[in-house]
Amino acid sequence: MQRLTLPPLNALRTFESAARQSSFKLAAEELCVTQAAVSKQIQALEDYYNLKLFIRHNRAVSLTQEGEQLRLAVSSALRQISDTSQSLLAKQSSDHLSLYTTTSFAQLWFMPRFKAFGQSFPDIQLHLISGDESPNCAEGFETAIALGWQDHPDYIAVPLFSEEIFPVCTPEFFAQHPEIRCANDLLGLPLLNLSASYWKARLWTPMDWDAWFLLQGIERSESRSDLQFSQFSMLLDAVHQGLGVGLGWQHLVQNSLDSGRLVKLFPDSYLADDRVHYFVYHRSKAQSHKVKNLRDWLLQQVALSGGSTS
Repeated sequence: MQRLTLPPLNALRTFESAARQSSFKLAAEELCVTQAAVSKQIQALEDYYNLKLFIRHNRAVSLTQEGEQLRLAVSSALRQISDTSQSLLAKQSSDHLSLYTTTSFAQLWFMPRFKAFGQSFPDIQLHLISGDESPNCAEGFETAIALGWQDHPDYIAVPLFSEEIFPVCTPEFFAQHPEIRCANDLLGLPLLNLSASYWKARLWTPMDWDAWFLLQGIERSESRSDLQFSQFSMLLDAVHQGLGVGLGWQHLVQNSLDSGRLVKLFPDSYLADDRVHYFVYHRSKAQSHKVKNLRDWLLQQVALSGGSTS
């Protein structure tokens, strides 16, 4: 079977909401994101097709002919997926608890702790469901780890930790570059970067090398050739292979630091207090002992790892 050629799926979901309601503002409220984030997703989809899908009016939007053609296909596909999903969920045992996360968080933070969680709570059959995007309330999840959150009447959000970001590399790479003493010393080294396509799906502004250097008071020249990666797990693999220096998020690289596979280059970190990760759960599950146990366990693990709650 040939691989399907698909546009950005998160942008399609945003497009469907905006098309159905003829409003970027209402789509933002439904998806629990900012209006600017909706506009960004729509622009990404229009860039993908090199077509205008919406006609922008003062307080509303309307579809172009091409936009209406896409709406019919997307609406039909999403409706079929929703119907099938509801049918499958209805067959699940009440013993199961689903936790939605990003793939990076699932692989690098949760999986190393999965066995310990199961030993602590053998009565909870946890379904860990991951994807490239941060979960949002339009997906109707039970519980989730969300990268940023906007209040929604159907959900309760508990802050877990803020991001802590710093450069990392292998001990071997560090030994080969004894000149590294401060941020300026990184300018001539191979730097591994998350590409712009990664940040299009995030609520926050990019935290890439350009942003990090500016926080250090350093403005890089335009002529640079960072290696670009579309996923953090791919970037981390490249760092482990000794290809260069990458920006590490403390909650995602701590296991590699503890094992000695990676080293932190400088004592100081960038503490991004505004970039908060939340444990989010549906209000209908507020009295569930399984949800309470998962919430308390997550908070305990964050405290043990030295994470900072907000």
